Amino acid sequence: MKTATLTIQGMHCEGCSATIQALLQRTEGVRKTAVSFKQGEARLLYDSRLVTLEQLIEVIQKAGFDVTGRSDD
Repeated sequence: MKTATLTIQGMHCEGCSATIQALLQRTEGVRKTAVSFKQGEARLLYDSRLVTLEQLIEVIQKAGFDVTGRSDD
């Protein structure tokens, strides 16, 4: 398992963070997510054998949000 924190721009409300969280949770390999509108970030626990961090970033970007920073194990 790996963890990552992604900085996200473009969230305007709690609904945006809920949308991102739902999309990430539906992604195979994601074990846990916490998306915060106030902090502008997503924290992830994922299985790197099933999904890459780049694929997770792509999920967020396809939803119309920008990933401007990342910190991962």
